[in-house]
Amino acid sequence: MRFHQLKEVYQHVIDINKELTCLYEYFLANITDERTRIFVHFVIQKQTDAISYLNGLIKTESKSVLDSWLDEDIENKSINYIRTLKQQPNVTIDDVLAISADINEKINSWLMIIIDVSTNQTVKEHIQNLIELQSSKYQQLLHSAHRMADI
Repeated sequence: MRFHQLKEVYQHVIDINKELTCLYEYFLANITDERTRIFVHFVIQKQTDAISYLNGLIKTESKSVLDSWLDEDIENKSINYIRTLKQQPNVTIDDVLAISADINEKINSWLMIIIDVSTNQTVKEHIQNLIELQSSKYQQLLHSAHRMADI
């Protein structure tokens, strides 16, 4: 189905973040390097925070905004891609950053399409805020990885 509501978009981003959390937890069970383990614990916490924020957004967002219709398919490739990454269980900090960057780019590209097709200015602003949240989350991971390298 091509038409979806904004709440479905938010829910899909939550689902992607949940799938990433599962992947990082899988990695954590297989990582032997202590520095990488510490970093992955941090990444899991950031994922949990993002999921909580998005759930709160759905609860506090006005019904009229959440029920806004969008003429765009739900992007399903990211979740399938994340599931394939379990084939490489012992990862490094750089691997985790690369995965995070790749997924962040996929989500943000899809969200930019939604901004382009949306006719509601409020929806556009809220999606732009979501893009900024995703980008900020990745920047925090990047800065943390650099700090880990300094230890």
